[in-house]
Amino acid sequence: MARGRESFAAVKGINLDIAPGELIALLGPSGCGKTTTLRMIAGLETVTSGSIKIGDREISQLPASKRGIGVGFESYALYPPMSVRDNLLYGLKARKVKGAEQMVSAISSRLEMDGMMDLRPAGLSSGQKQRVALARALVRNPPVLLLDEPLSHLDASARQRVRRELKVLQREFGYTTIVVTHDQVEALSLADRLAVMDAGVVQQFGTPDEVFDDPANLFVAQFVGEPQINALRGVVTSGQSSSGRVRIEIGSGAGTLESAATGVADGTTVTVGIRPQDCVMTAGDGPGLRATVAYFEHLLEFGLATSTVAGAEEGIVVQTPAQETYQPEQKVVVSAPPERVYLFDTDTGERLR
Repeated sequence: MARGRESFAAVKGINLDIAPGELIALLGPSGCGKTTTLRMIAGLETVTSGSIKIGDREISQLPASKRGIGVGFESYALYPPMSVRDNLLYGLKARKVKGAEQMVSAISSRLEMDGMMDLRPAGLSSGQKQRVALARALVRNPPVLLLDEPLSHLDASARQRVRRELKVLQREFGYTTIVVTHDQVEALSLADRLAVMDAGVVQQFGTPDEVFDDPANLFVAQFVGEPQINALRGVVTSGQSSSGRVRIEIGSGAGTLESAATGVADGTTVTVGIRPQDCVMTAGDGPGLRATVAYFEHLLEFGLATSTVAGAEEGIVVQTPAQETYQPEQKVVVSAPPERVYLFDTDTGERLR
């Protein structure tokens, strides 16, 4: 710590147990500590406490060159005077790896790079450079592979192709892989499990389905999922439904929703989370929240209806079937299955179950 400065912990008490061959995504906003975590595993940042193990081998005090880890960072780090082929061959030849040419040829074909192998980095687009950096990490066939935003500079179609190929390669060769990303689609589609991070802390570690369907807190619920989860202020009302579920009143006389959460006292103010995909919107009367459509977006595969709820500061977004359309000022009722209505503490954001 520099004199006169307060101490700062970029990463606080992370504890992850990763199985051999597993692909893990570190997902979170900029500054949450995910890249610092990756750099500590790679040996590029000093670990002030704790340990890092690959199998039974403690590596936290080893230099980066002795860890046997493949690393692909967002900042390319290519050698400008060398062709793409030579960039990929350099590390293999330095370690006198047999069959280096064949290894480079195989990985370049898998990542659709054959047409750029004789070019130098100056003649490549940012997306092509990132693909070279990814290939250089993969060609070593490392037991552990670390990738920092590996697809961020690729265009949309290339990103989808390379993402699929990366998943196939990871399965085929059995790399234990950690990917850093802020792209939830990338994390949810690639990862066996993902760690959602915020402010240097892992907020939740689980499979994509667990994180999406059973969020640990409001931050996770809001960060994972597109469109973003609706978050409405509500009050648990006296009395329960016949099924024993709690009722939550939203707004002023707009109606109530039921939640499968239990143990929440009557009169408790809560934040109610409902994913747009779980909402059901109907015209006319019925149980649920009475709302008014503010605007409707038809997105071919589905629609998005943004509505206001009487007495509620927050609007509610509903993902509707492709064949349905709604008009501004139309009166509707919004409901959701009780097991998909999440309750969160208004102060801490922690999940109330």
